[in-house]
Amino acid sequence: MALKSGLVGGAAALAGCIGGDSDDGNGNGNGNGNGDPGAGAGDPVDERVDERFTMSLHRGTYNMSNASWNPYDPNSAMANFDPPGLIYDPVLIHYQSHDTFQGVIADDWEKDGESVLVEFNDNWEWHDGDSVTVNDWATDLDIRFAISDITSPDSPASSYISDYEVVDDYAIRFDLHDDYSLESLLVNELAAHIMIKEDVGSPSFGDWRDDLQDAVSDEDTQVVSEFQEWSPDIDEVVGNGPFELKEVTDTTFVTEVYDGHPNADNIYFTEYAIEHHEDQVLALMEENVDGISLNLPESPDVMEQLPDHYEINRDYDHLWSILFNFGNYDFPNSPVENPSNQPITADERVRKAIAYALDREQIWASVPEEYELYELPPTFLNQTAVDEGLVDIEGYDNYDTDQDRAVELMEEAGYQRDDGQWYDEDDESAELALLAQSGTSVQVDALDSVQHQLNDFGFDASLNAVDEASYGEGRLNGDHDILFDNHPVFSIMGLTFVDFVWDWFSQLNHADYENTDWEVPAEIGNPDSDTTEVNVMDQIDQLHLTGDNEHLRQLTWWYNQALPMYGCVIAGDYGAIRSEDWHVDAPDEMLDNRVGEFNLVKVPDGELIPRQ
Repeated sequence: MALKSGLVGGAAALAGCIGGDSDDGNGNGNGNGNGDPGAGAGDPVDERVDERFTMSLHRGTYNMSNASWNPYDPNSAMANFDPPGLIYDPVLIHYQSHDTFQGVIADDWEKDGESVLVEFNDNWEWHDGDSVTVNDWATDLDIRFAISDITSPDSPASSYISDYEVVDDYAIRFDLHDDYSLESLLVNELAAHIMIKEDVGSPSFGDWRDDLQDAVSDEDTQVVSEFQEWSPDIDEVVGNGPFELKEVTDTTFVTEVYDGHPNADNIYFTEYAIEHHEDQVLALMEENVDGISLNLPESPDVMEQLPDHYEINRDYDHLWSILFNFGNYDFPNSPVENPSNQPITADERVRKAIAYALDREQIWASVPEEYELYELPPTFLNQTAVDEGLVDIEGYDNYDTDQDRAVELMEEAGYQRDDGQWYDEDDESAELALLAQSGTSVQVDALDSVQHQLNDFGFDASLNAVDEASYGEGRLNGDHDILFDNHPVFSIMGLTFVDFVWDWFSQLNHADYENTDWEVPAEIGNPDSDTTEVNVMDQIDQLHLTGDNEHLRQLTWWYNQALPMYGCVIAGDYGAIRSEDWHVDAPDEMLDNRVGEFNLVKVPDGELIPRQ
């Protein structure tokens, strides 16, 4: 932390740039920053040894011995990480921050008009020896579509897929609702998908499929309910990944190498275990586990006590931003019934004045030391996305501290400053309500700095730090002008997924993103150009339809100019693998993104090897 250490030049560490002591893409790093596996560490073994690799369970809510192994259980935590991510392989991997793909079970995909043909590699098999074919995927889709027909008959089962056809055992064709881009389909429908085996369970998934498709109207919802509450027994579970189930206890999930897996020859240890620990970082510090998937960095004093380690999942970052209230409470799905606060931040000029009046480095210096300064302009991007050239940010407003520009914007918005205090046209002081959750130190510390800076600039800013329930209610009711909240910046296409992101932000910003045409400078990168109108949802739809990064540029430009949020600090959330006993190497894209601990053993590109 260069600034906090008193060094010249500010912070060099940005989102997506954590770790690394060389340029070979292995992402080495450790608690003291030298990337050295430590004196006495041996070389990686060159043949398989009887060794166990142990990861800490990422989610404390995942029950080991009585977990649901039914991916259709809405209350299930089953996903492509933690135990299921180890014994199941995805169809393909989407490396989110790099926006690239790697086939796993699927080795080819091709789009032809409004259909996509996906072909499987015929080397994959289930842990009972049966071949992995698209017929199991078709069963999965049959169940999904049948449940949708029963529970949501007026809505499509998939936003993208209208129909599907098994071409042969290793090829399936998807018909699309529209001419969506291949990238959008892969990101939002196919990547990281966990596929079930048709004959697993008693009754089996295939039996349930038949029951769901045959259910009559007076019993169909009951069949759905019964199915979603059902799970195969643990001894019935059959995976298709590099490790198969060996033993499950209340605290530990043990697997062993499945020699029939295509990557088995590249796995140099025998067992992979996942253990539950209340404090994952402490478990790594005390060397009770070999790795943790997330939860770093911690405070500097804790980081100094960690063993030498490699960093994994390095781009799993969240950006903490000043989030403005636009004050539109009348749009459909607005959570506000009787609004009482009409925020002055509804005026774009006031939002920009606030951004120019603030010193981000002062905010950064006020929050816990494990946070990093965000030095990109407001765009919703992280450093990796910029480095990959997805968006050229030349000409984007960085909103560096500029008191004169802040004064100009306030005056353009109709405010006058008298004796250091801003007043509106009715001689009312310019008030700002800042809302924080009292138990979240980064919110309180950051907004404390914001409050002092804005009061010095001439606002009448007040900070209300409340309990979790009051904060949740207050931000949805619009009882604020400014929040300090976080959002992910580890994915590009994922952040354009309408139902997940902008429906949520609309309730925090109180802005009608769907039905508003925003006026922004027409020339991307030139804030002084003539204006044009942009509809956020139209741009997102076109991005998904065309895959053209021009729409991504337009979205980031709109974000930069409309300024719904002003990014301040990055909260890294990466994991680590101890380097004294384990050698790790992989392309940056694998180490930067989620579930690197599993991808290292799924495909030949990754290396997770015990040391001699």
